[in-house]
Amino acid sequence: MDLALLMGLLGFETARTSKLRYLLPRIQCSGSTAFRDAVVQGNELMLKLFSLFVKEGLHDKFQIVHVVLTDGDDCASQTSHQDFLKYQLYLYSQLPPQMLKTFYIGVNLENNSTVRQQMKQIIDCSCESAQYYSINSNGINEIFQKIQMQIGIEVQQRGLVMKNEHMTIGLMQEKYRPVVQITVNNYIVIFTLDISGSMENNWPKVCGAVSGFLDNLGENDLVLGITFNNQVNIITKPELEKKIQNPRPPPPQSNSNVPDEGYYCCKIF
Repeated sequence: MDLALLMGLLGFETARTSKLRYLLPRIQCSGSTAFRDAVVQGNELMLKLFSLFVKEGLHDKFQIVHVVLTDGDDCASQTSHQDFLKYQLYLYSQLPPQMLKTFYIGVNLENNSTVRQQMKQIIDCSCESAQYYSINSNGINEIFQKIQMQIGIEVQQRGLVMKNEHMTIGLMQEKYRPVVQITVNNYIVIFTLDISGSMENNWPKVCGAVSGFLDNLGENDLVLGITFNNQVNIITKPELEKKIQNPRPPPPQSNSNVPDEGYYCCKIF
């Protein structure tokens, strides 16, 4: 099977044309939290991706960035914490250390000692390829910008001053550009996002932060979206995209069972 078609079927799409911008705001937060199951599913995709890239000689052309955001205790995963740690060790034993960067974001969890302890264990077994940020609700957009800078997108600020006889107004404009020293050709960004009920008030901030992240990726960068509550879904998979866009199934049409192959393709290959 063609690599572009296969990646499209897995749920990867180009950042500039990603449907995440309008799929995420349509999601209603509900349910509990299966954090570990969601991260494991993302890890499995990375291993599949790495295997494909090795076969195609592309394994040194991409860096995978995994952004995981949650705001609660994991109370719904089938994967135990100990099994999760073993899986993390296995993942980092299979992937070159420079290929994967994982950023865990905990929202309003600074007083949760259980989460702090578990995240420390997760980071300790991640071979220095993962970081954990504990933030409050107001820091969501800022932490996404910080991650962008860490993976190689630099923020430039330009000042503009407007004056009249009554007042002086200073404006700052942020501009993003790739850091010159970056040697990786392209990024693959996986967003694994908590949509449990407790995320409802913060969800618009998450949607805005993801949209801003997408705007600053290159035309050949790829993205994939995973959401989780008590269930885990790859929402950029074509069949799930359609469910989010059209909650009710459309009426049957002639030959509608045969999709246009181009719909599923990652266009960069």
